[in-house]
This record gives sequence, C-alpha cells and structure tokens, in this order.
Amino acid sequence: MSNPTFLSTSSSVAELVASLGREERLVASELPVWCFKRVTDIVEGIEMRLSNMAGGYPFEFGGVRWPSSEQLYLCGEFADEDIQNELRSQTSGYAAKRFIKAKYKKQVREDFPTFRLQWMLFVVWQKCLGNADFRAKLLSLPEGVILVEETTLDTGGTATVWGCKNPELITHRKKLTDRIKRWSGSNLTKKALDLKINIETNAVRNIGTFVGQNNIGKILMICRRCLLEGIEPPIDRAHLNSANITIFGNRLTF
Repeated sequence: MSNPTFLSTSSSVAELVASLGREERLVASELPVWCFKRVTDIVEGIEMRLSNMAGGYPFEFGGVRWPSSEQLYLCGEFADEDIQNELRSQTSGYAAKRFIKAKYKKQVREDFPTFRLQWMLFVVWQKCLGNADFRAKLLSLPEGVILVEETTLDTGGTATVWGCKNPELITHRKKLTDRIKRWSGSNLTKKALDLKINIETNAVRNIGTFVGQNNIGKILMICRRCLLEGIEPPIDRAHLNSANITIFGNRLTF
C-alpha cells in the first residue's frame, strides 16, 4: 500500500488533529475511501448527509437556533452584525453562501484563513453536541473508512482546503451515468432512475487519486472519534480567543 499511515475513522484523535492543513494523496484503488458531495449521496446504503450544507440538523448555539453549521461557520468570516443576521436568516447553508457571502465577499475578515480550521472544528462539534440525528449519522459510519469531501468540480479557492479533487473518478462516473441513462432511462421513473444512478455511481470509489487537504473529512472523523470515546476535540481555544470572533455583537470566549 502506498500510504500505510492513512487516516481513517479508526485513527486516533491526536493523529487526525495533527493532520489538519496537510495535503493528502489518497490512491483510491488502495484505500477505503468513502467520498461525499451531494446531500443525497448514498454509499453502501448510508445517506452521506455530512456536509455543512446538509439541512435537517438544526442546533442551538449562543442562544440562537442555527439551520445549518454552514451558516454559523460563515458568520465567523465577518465582523458585521447585519451581515451575520442575513446569513443566519437564510433557509439553507447553500443560500447563505451563494447569495449572502457572495454579496459581501469584500468584507470577509482578512485574517480568517489563520483561524478557519479551528473555527470549523469548533462549529462542527457544536452541531454534534446540539443535534442527536447528526451524532447518530456520524456514529453509523463504519470503522476504518476514510471520509473525503469530493470537490473536483468546485471552482472556489478553498476546494482543496476542505476536500479533495479526483478528476479521473468524476470522468468515469460521468460515463457510467450516461450508460445507465441509455440502458435504463425509458424503463424507470425519474425518481427510480436518479436513485439507480446515485447508488451505482457512488459504488465506484476505487479509481484515480484524491488530492487535497480534506479538512472537512478529517474534522468529521475527529468528531466521530470523540463521540465514541466520550471526549471533547482538542480545539485550540487559545487561538480562537485571540481571533476575537464576534457573533451578533457578542465576543465569543472559548
């Protein structure tokens, strides 16, 4: 195996935390990668509703109900209370990022990249603490798999910060999708066809190489391991305190 020290859901919390910010090269044919992109992705019967964009996992933080972890995370990018209110009031994390963050992108804190990894770890852990369904989702994932957010087609500058790209896999899946549509399209309802494509394309995960830091995948695996062990993630609270993060005018203390 080309990467005998790969990080998975079986890795220790310390190993996973130490890997944050490090680029990975995961040879798909040699490693048990479980990748996810859309909230509807199904891998071996499990819906991979793991991304920050996934709805259905509201939680409380700071006396406020957050529809998604994406919205709380985005609020950390801004110091302006009105922008934060706009972000939180959106019906989904996607809408908050697509319409509100895009509108105010010039007002993103210049120092945000210096603390975004620890902030993301903190935010995802708040979702774990505040939503039983999300905890159950993480704990339903098998031991030994590598969680990877697949960001091949993402054009943003952080695509390989949070996930990994694997163009060879995506090209193969596109061809497989086309074949399924040709062979099955006229015999199935749209819903049944979409489900077939979902299951069969997500079953193919052993092609190409996943390249990127995969920090979301690592953070999810950290939180899962902490839930199993009944411990808190080793969040760098001193670093977050020094970042002077405010939410709705209130400075957070960690």
